Amino acid sequence: MKTLADYYRTKSPDLLDKCHQFGALLDQLRAEGLYQPLYRLELQGPLDHTIRVRDPRSGQERALICFDSNSYLGLHLHPRVLSATRRALDEAGYGTPSAQLLGGTNRWLRELEETVATFHGRASALIFPSGYAANVGILTGLLRSGDLFLADRLAHASLHDGCRWSGAHGGTYAHRDPADLARQLSRAEKVRGRLVVTDGVFSMHGRLAQLRDLRRVTAAHGAYLLVDEAHSVGVLGETGRGLEEHFGMPGAIDILMGTFSKAPGSVGGYVCGDRELIDYLRFYARSCVFTAALPSATCAGITEAFRVMAEEPEHRERLWRAARRLWAGLRQVGFTLEPLESPILTIPVGDLALLLQVGRELFDGGLKVGTVGFPAVPRREGLLRLSVNARHRDEEIDRSIEVLARVAARHGLLGVTQAELRAEAAGGAP
Repeated sequence: MKTLADYYRTKSPDLLDKCHQFGALLDQLRAEGLYQPLYRLELQGPLDHTIRVRDPRSGQERALICFDSNSYLGLHLHPRVLSATRRALDEAGYGTPSAQLLGGTNRWLRELEETVATFHGRASALIFPSGYAANVGILTGLLRSGDLFLADRLAHASLHDGCRWSGAHGGTYAHRDPADLARQLSRAEKVRGRLVVTDGVFSMHGRLAQLRDLRRVTAAHGAYLLVDEAHSVGVLGETGRGLEEHFGMPGAIDILMGTFSKAPGSVGGYVCGDRELIDYLRFYARSCVFTAALPSATCAGITEAFRVMAEEPEHRERLWRAARRLWAGLRQVGFTLEPLESPILTIPVGDLALLLQVGRELFDGGLKVGTVGFPAVPRREGLLRLSVNARHRDEEIDRSIEVLARVAARHGLLGVTQAELRAEAAGGAP
């Protein structure tokens, strides 16, 4: 089956020809019942451990167990967070219809900046309207022609986009491979600044960046380190401070980026660091300068979410209990899984057509599970992605294991590894 890459360009001189061809693919997927259950599914309530949706085939409302929410701690529904949001909404309204440089900075945004900086033990923080905008703004704001970037091959798309759009020179290093990173830094000549870019928790596979190795290599080669902590904050470390706390290395990350759309349960992104770095980016990160600021009510809710993360560790404890239960249960019924490093669990499927079929069967069985194909993962390395959160109940975990095992057995996926699927696609042995 074709992937998104096949529609990136066509030979036609008609600018919209690729749109017409891609539309024909979507029509085919809709006819086969493979499109709506996986994308553009209409939610009838909050995105939570369970969801209510309108089934696109029957038109009837259904309840599903959901593993597609990144609100790891369920804070988007926490009473304290909702109360703080309502108070600010009543006082300041629902929007911020101006850029900061023109309309000023609302006090709730200033408080959020201070809260985030303190949470991470940094001097200052800058807030963006989304995590994607944060990464693009940081990278295009800092990197110049003549500078060098090296990004982990499986880093988030926003990091790769920001690096490419910056005009700096660079490329990728092998996934979580400090030796390859060191080799490439050693070969780099006639460059000015050097920046290594990585996820903290890799969002598609749930693996951790090896902070000790990254810090050792960057220090040896005079490079700075940027880490996207989107899936780490609130999740890793004894108090949820992320990768640095997990490895016992406070202050090890030079440029610490994060998002509010994961554990804090909202929307937005940020970068924190020393005051000179943040003051510079306030004027040179165009995705912050030339856009409206986050609304006051959103800022108030996120600030309260950070307080809850610090004051109520029970949410993080429930999250990890649920993740361990799902991981152990899936292994017991025959799945081959990577060691549990984060609340993101993945099951290799491989072929895109099979991935879509499996996703539909899981949907029919009452599960909403992420189906991840190219370009989020390499070609022919499609996978099921399960993101556990603190609100998943034991009976929901156990029911999900039963459905996943039944569907996987039907398609011969129990015990299969990603390396085996990759070898099969290439026609050889692993």
